[in-house]
Amino acid sequence: MLDSEALEKYLKAGRIAAEVREEIKGRAREGMRVLDICDYVENKIRSKGGEPAFPCNVSINDVAAHYTAKPHDDLTIPEASIVKIDIGVHVDGFIADTAVTVCFNPEWELLVETAEEALEVAVSILRPGLSLSSFGARVEK
Repeated sequence: MLDSEALEKYLKAGRIAAEVREEIKGRAREGMRVLDICDYVENKIRSKGGEPAFPCNVSINDVAAHYTAKPHDDLTIPEASIVKIDIGVHVDGFIADTAVTVCFNPEWELLVETAEEALEVAVSILRPGLSLSSFGARVEK
């Protein structure tokens, strides 16, 4: 069982992560430099009282996960792309991890909607004692 101080730190990290996720969702644009997205996310986390738990990851199209811009990186978000922005926040080592997918191509909207539906199912069925195989089967369905 978590003590109240630890729980508060997890909750604060989660609130910051959720706020930053929603802010970047509305700011990301085609042609925007990935480095600018990473800088924005990491600076917003700090301004809200947290620290990045890991470098902001911006995965474009067929890059499944974990691309982060290097210093002076000129990679930009291409037109008609699908982009996942992965955000981690920690407050004194207590971590929240979230991501958002931003779609600039109507052909991929169904993929985004399906992932969001799967997440809703996952959150609604998660409980202590649920087996991982049952959990995975329900989310996959």
